[in-house]
Amino acid sequence: MNVQVLKEHAMKFFKQVKGYAKNGKLVAALAVIAVLVIAVTSLTFAAADGPEEVVRKFEEAVYNKDVDALEEIVSPDDDRMKIDREHLAQFLEFIHENDKYMETTMSLLQYQLAAYQGNHMPYPDNYNYGQVDYYLKLEEGVLFDSYSIGIRPYYLHIKVDETGGTVKVDGEEVLSSKQGSSKVMGPLMPGQYKVEGTKKYPYALVKDVWELDLFFDEQGQVKVNLDLTGTHINLDSAFEDTRVIVNGKPLNKTVKELQEFGPVSLDGSITLQGERKFPWGVTRSDKKIVTEGMTKVDLTPLPFANKKGKDQIVQTINTHFKQWVAAKVKHDHSGYTLGEDSMKKELIRQINSIKRRFSKSEPYMGVVLGTRIDFDNLTFTYEDDYYVIEIPVEFHSKNNSNFRKRIEEEFETEMVTLRYDEKGKRWLIHSFAEIYNPSRYFKGKGVVKSEFK
Repeated sequence: MNVQVLKEHAMKFFKQVKGYAKNGKLVAALAVIAVLVIAVTSLTFAAADGPEEVVRKFEEAVYNKDVDALEEIVSPDDDRMKIDREHLAQFLEFIHENDKYMETTMSLLQYQLAAYQGNHMPYPDNYNYGQVDYYLKLEEGVLFDSYSIGIRPYYLHIKVDETGGTVKVDGEEVLSSKQGSSKVMGPLMPGQYKVEGTKKYPYALVKDVWELDLFFDEQGQVKVNLDLTGTHINLDSAFEDTRVIVNGKPLNKTVKELQEFGPVSLDGSITLQGERKFPWGVTRSDKKIVTEGMTKVDLTPLPFANKKGKDQIVQTINTHFKQWVAAKVKHDHSGYTLGEDSMKKELIRQINSIKRRFSKSEPYMGVVLGTRIDFDNLTFTYEDDYYVIEIPVEFHSKNNSNFRKRIEEEFETEMVTLRYDEKGKRWLIHSFAEIYNPSRYFKGKGVVKSEFK
């Protein structure tokens, strides 16, 4: 006769006793009930599994990955801990995938079993009992002791570095934006947990996700510090009073005032621009798309407001080139009108050099063929009370300024500097210098090519 059958007979007898109580035999009935409870309890504990059987069932459940069998023999250390099959299954997978964890758990179970049997097996020095999540658990009773597989609890100490965030554990919200910045979760079963913190900012939804394996931890206290500060971009401009524009909308803040912008999304949904008023009008920088890995953005506005302004710069450079070569051919600098005084002096020097080297019978000859202007590598600054542009230019021409004095094609790559003449409201050539490593230039879509006929 098993324990369940005994319980059924006891309940039947208990109903009979209640009848006796109604007939006035209360004291006798209570005495019978007490004896019955003691008997049923004794039989129940007597029929319960001993430590050897509990260990055997645990080993079989582990080796067979049997969640049902494991569920029947486990007992939480904290009554508040909810036993669920998902985390039992995770334990079975984890112990099969981690040899050290398997060896530690099984060895310490045998050590406990020997201790309960009175054999007092020597404690293994290379193991730490505190690391075991499932262990042989003794529950002492008045008349009999019982055994089960105990489960050590885990506690998550969640902290958010920014108030106003939301925290979810396995998809369930455990901390809202109004509940502060910290939360202790537990007791929790050993297992796998996903902790996700989120916070909505004007230009980003910041997330921090932790995938946790709560196994093999001696303390059972796990700190989760969620970083919801997000990514910030350093803003720079040659002009501190450049206004910042986000997704086409001005912020009414300057680069100097912001310096650092964020938190900002890195998925390409955010664009940044700079805007400033100049003597020739209000201009903006190119739109900069904020993407992964970006830490700094230059929002220096372009030195032109539209295509017309850009074409004027192209025209200035091209006309300079034409006038420069024509002056050298004619030995007359008076037709050169697009350079500052320093450029005119340099032109006169080159004309005098040509006069000394060439003669009327063998004159200097030159013809301009075109230019390539690299706006992708343009720099725009304000220096010595002037707005200054530096831009790579490739000059293409034919001339006989060579050792044999023969007409040959020539490509010259120069870094051309222009300064804005506010009185004349135009750009003038200030200087040029040879670029010794031109291979890094003239590769992008911002290269403007001109061909002269």
